[in-house]
Amino acid sequence: MSELDLGLKVASRRLLWRMGFTTRVDVPLRAFVPPRASGTRSGPRYETYTDLDVLGLAVSPGFALRTVIADCKTTQRGSTERMFWVRGVSDFFAADDAWMVRAGGVTAASRQLAGRLGISVLEPTDVARLEEYHPTDLNLDSGPLALLFDQERVAGYMKAFTTLDKKLERLVEYRQFDYWVYEEHRNLLQVVAHLRQANQHLDPRQPAHRALFMDCAWLYALSLAHAAQHVRAVHVTDVDTALQQYLFGGQMALQEKQHLAAVLQRLAPKGAEASTTDGVLPDWYPRLLELLTRHLRRPAVINDELRYAEWVAEAQLAKDTSTLVQVFGPAFDPLAAKLLADVCGFLVTMAGLDPDFRAFARSVAAQPDAPAGGPSTSSAATEEAPNPGKD
Repeated sequence: MSELDLGLKVASRRLLWRMGFTTRVDVPLRAFVPPRASGTRSGPRYETYTDLDVLGLAVSPGFALRTVIADCKTTQRGSTERMFWVRGVSDFFAADDAWMVRAGGVTAASRQLAGRLGISVLEPTDVARLEEYHPTDLNLDSGPLALLFDQERVAGYMKAFTTLDKKLERLVEYRQFDYWVYEEHRNLLQVVAHLRQANQHLDPRQPAHRALFMDCAWLYALSLAHAAQHVRAVHVTDVDTALQQYLFGGQMALQEKQHLAAVLQRLAPKGAEASTTDGVLPDWYPRLLELLTRHLRRPAVINDELRYAEWVAEAQLAKDTSTLVQVFGPAFDPLAAKLLADVCGFLVTMAGLDPDFRAFARSVAAQPDAPAGGPSTSSAATEEAPNPGKD
């Protein structure tokens, strides 16, 4: 991460938070390259496309996602040419808005191109004026939330994931790279699979491991938002069928998987244990269906759920032990905190993680009438709604 650009990235993040977005700083995009194509047997297996300096996401009450990307540079050269690059990246990522944020010296041609290319050109004075246009009741200047906009702490958070145990490398790389280039419908299964693979090496006593776990919860909540959007569009009165189709990329792909599973079942040795989900879906699918249904019934809170997960993840490295109600004050939404705790509990159970990760999430999301670390409505939520298949 360029320290020179970090100030602009943090400023962009702060503006996005005032606008109601949840954010990520530095999202690299890369492709897998087979060893033969890379030229050497031991050569690099990945090639980087590019990276997004700041990504902003907001989920509407109907689960529609709005996406903003920000390209942040302190250099004054090449702003006109860079406009076309930003347009291309925006199209690749299917972003709704693109910002070109500069420390100053943007050419007049760039501002003229802004309207033609649908890109916002922002210098520090523009960012400051837009902040005035988006007032917020949240205290972003001091207190716990301010850590998201502190350059030193943001840099420390990013660096923490580069120094983790090598045994967590596949999970870290999935979180950093692969999640963003996979077809989205695959991530509901992949997040669990990668956490399960790392479950013996994740230690809830280590702040960096708690941060990694909460970041995975953020990713999973985002994938649930994608799935909920699909289910609402396809067949909201039959969540079970719509979710199964979504997990495999459509009805035809699901039928192909079911046909293949039936063939394998016929070829299996006699006495082999039969799957409880037709050999296509993971055994924990009913719990996923339950979790998604719970989100569908509360369509207006997932945006806050994502913002809560974002803050909790970064607070671990800053050693801030505040609860969400302490951080967000009057703006705290108990339903959003409850659903975030549900997602964490789901991941702990399905990936076989240390139960202390669940206790940690419940303590952070504790409701105002429950003491931190004690029983709360969020902890009870993971046990409700036993049969949500037909909603």
